[in-house]
Amino acid sequence: MNDAIPLNIRQRIQVAIKNGDKTEQQRLWHKYSGQQGFSNEWVMAARLGEPGYTEEQAHIVACLFGRC
Repeated sequence: MNDAIPLNIRQRIQVAIKNGDKTEQQRLWHKYSGQQGFSNEWVMAARLGEPGYTEEQAHIVACLFGRC
């Protein structure tokens, strides 16, 4: 787990993982991402070990949904 995550949140996430509490894990990741100003998509990509969207990819998706 990344050392950049505050110790209190990191410990609580580890306990939630150990107990298999997916709801608590999601809540803590959401809290951490909010503190850092990360989008939910970025946090999910990081958790899955995948790269986030590039600026170009985000623009293409926005255009597909009529938001560019």
